[in-house]
Amino acid sequence: MTKPAEIWREHKKLHSYLGKQGKLLVWTKILVAPVGFEHQTPYFVGIVILDGERMPVQIVDADEKQLKPNQKVEVVIRKIGKAKSEDVIEYGIKVKPI
Repeated sequence: MTKPAEIWREHKKLHSYLGKQGKLLVWTKILVAPVGFEHQTPYFVGIVILDGERMPVQIVDADEKQLKPNQKVEVVIRKIGKAKSEDVIEYGIKVKPI
């Protein structure tokens, strides 16, 4: 389990990604998810170029027909995983098609 102080430090950095746009290179559909993400299946993940860097990131608010190579995407902040009632809710960056 991640410590609350570590989560807080990471959350402080999230605002710097808001509003940024990137380009989707490749993606895949996840049908069998790792522990903690089972409730999200099926979902998409892809490699996005953001500020000149390639980043693996989850794609949200899209269906398979919408996704195309070199498509513009926008960074959004969403909940990561599923927190128990005693856990701190973790947030992270994801992307959605524009």
